[in-house]
Amino acid sequence: MPTPLSILVPIVQSPASFEAVNVAVTMAKPKKSRVYVVHVIEVSRSLPLNAELDAEARRGEQLIKRAEEIAAEAGYPVIGTLLQAREAGAALVDEAVDQAVEAIIMGIPFRKPGGSPLLGRTPEYVMKHATCSVWVVRQSMAPARPHPHE
Repeated sequence: MPTPLSILVPIVQSPASFEAVNVAVTMAKPKKSRVYVVHVIEVSRSLPLNAELDAEARRGEQLIKRAEEIAAEAGYPVIGTLLQAREAGAALVDEAVDQAVEAIIMGIPFRKPGGSPLLGRTPEYVMKHATCSVWVVRQSMAPARPHPHE
């Protein structure tokens, strides 16, 4: 499969998300592909979609900044975006279309068999509805060594 020329990486507070950022920038460097890191704030249906969620926005900006730092360590710039939506999965699929990305690279945590669903609600939605390639980076079963920025 050829290297995608544009990649979207959804990020949440998870080592797996930041591993996906590493994978994306490693892939992107040789072809100078664009990498978008996106954090989605899910807005409760009891609030207006454009509600001011200052604490969540600050956390999202911190996650984007961390992803930008990780990419900078690898010597590659990324474009960070913060979105608000009812459902993260739908927002990610729409953003992938809007940005004309060729691949979404998602990090998911390791889950023990028989425990919670393997992928989770958002990755499951993205895998079912994205019109581009979707790559999943699953966190290792081994105890994680903390990333210098975590």
